[in-house]
Amino acid sequence: MDQPIDCREAEARLQDYLKQELTPALAVEVRVHLDRCRRCFHHARFEENFLRMLEERARQEVCPGPVRDRILQALRREAERG
Repeated sequence: MDQPIDCREAEARLQDYLKQELTPALAVEVRVHLDRCRRCFHHARFEENFLRMLEERARQEVCPGPVRDRILQALRREAERG
């Protein structure tokens, strides 16, 4: 890491950081920025809480059987076209 990332770069990488989809080196860069920048830190906490709430709600929802069947049929047709 030659120069620390700025707020714009940290924000651009935040979602991937929160979903643990960054390389270890990039994750360290974002973490270092969040440790130093209170504004970005608070924004990251808000986003983290929001993602957690969405994930919890999504686990509670169930796709109705007929909708699920139509989606699977469409995926099969698409796969057959290959």
